[in-house]
Amino acid sequence: MPDILALLPDSFSPALVVVGALLAFAESAFGLGVIVPGELGVLVLGATASTPVQVALALTVVTVAASAADHIGYLIGRRYGQSLRGSRVVRRLGTEHWDRAAQLLRRRGPVALVVSRLLPLVRTVVPAAAGAARMRYRRFLTGSVLGSALWGVLWLGAGALAGQALPHVADRLGDAGWLVLAGIVLVSGLLVIRRRARRRRLPAPSVPRERELELV
Repeated sequence: MPDILALLPDSFSPALVVVGALLAFAESAFGLGVIVPGELGVLVLGATASTPVQVALALTVVTVAASAADHIGYLIGRRYGQSLRGSRVVRRLGTEHWDRAAQLLRRRGPVALVVSRLLPLVRTVVPAAAGAARMRYRRFLTGSVLGSALWGVLWLGAGALAGQALPHVADRLGDAGWLVLAGIVLVSGLLVIRRRARRRRLPAPSVPRERELELV
């Protein structure tokens, strides 16, 4: 295990950057953020980036990918407007998250796009809510880029710290310790997946037929 962890800094590659970008995009995409744990890909990318150039490249790619996903949500919101609140996607995510996103936008404007990056579920609907509220594109772009960059810095930084710390931890843990740690990680992952699955299975509140909008 220590030998494997020691290889992390040498694992940075174009393929890993692409995978990290795709996961960052999926994490921020409207309707997908609940399903795809994009932070994991960014975390691994941060753990493998070992030079200033690699860190700068990783941050740029993650920021652009996350902001691109925001733009898709924004365009969907512009297209369907407030009727999006009654869509199947929003009902599955929870209309309370849409309402919270709308409240953030009313109170904070484009700053809501930055703040919402720290709020799971809400961050996946804020760009669409911004589009539905007809937020000016320049303001949306500023908030989206700043929020995406902040999110990227946090998770890449966490990955870098983990990448430096784990090899030292490995030297202090025996085989039994690693088995316990692996069990904790596995159980934690299963609990997260179960929680997300339960959220998706929650019955959606009834919506008048004329307000329902199917998005496929």
